[in-house]
Amino acid sequence: MSDGLDMRDRYEQALAEVEEMKRTLREHAQRVAAREKELEELRLEVAGRQGRRRPADPTGPDRSDELARAIAEVEKREREAVQELALAKAERERLDEREQAIRKVERELAGLRVQLKEERAQLTGTVPPEPEPAREPEPDAEPPPPTPLPQAPTEPDLEPAAGSKHHRSSMLADPQLKKRS
Repeated sequence: MSDGLDMRDRYEQALAEVEEMKRTLREHAQRVAAREKELEELRLEVAGRQGRRRPADPTGPDRSDELARAIAEVEKREREAVQELALAKAERERLDEREQAIRKVERELAGLRVQLKEERAQLTGTVPPEPEPAREPEPDAEPPPPTPLPQAPTEPDLEPAAGSKHHRSSMLADPQLKKRS
C-alpha cells in the first residue's frame, strides 16, 4: 500500500513540476516574442533610415563627423539587433525542444497514471474499467497450458490401465514386476 502512495506522491510532484515548467516556458516565450518584435521594428527603422538618406550638405567637417558617428552607431545597433535576433531564434528552438520534452514527460505521467490505477484496483480488489489493454502483456509472459495435444493420447492409455487394475490383486500381477522377482 505504501508503494502505491509513494508512486502517487511522485506522480503528483511530477505533475506540479510539469505545470511549473509550462508556466515558465510560456512567460519566457512571451518575453522572447516581444523582444523579437522589438528587434524587427528596430531593423525596419534602420532600413528605412538608410533608404531615406540624402547626400550630406557640405555644412562643414563637424557636421560630417557627427553624421559619420551617428551612422556608425546606427550600424552598430543594427548588427547587435541582428545578433540578438539570431539569439532569440536559437532560444525559440530551445523552447520548442523543452516543449517536446514536456510532452514526453506528460506521456510518461499518463502511463504512470494508468499503472497507478491498476495497482489501486489490485489493492482494493476492484476491476479496472478497461482490463483488456492493460493485461495483454501478462498472458504473453506465461502462455496458457496446452489442452488438446496432451489430453488426446492420455485418454486411450487410461482406459486399459483402469481395466487391468480391476484384475490385479497384487504387484506380482504386473508383468514387469514378475521379471524382477
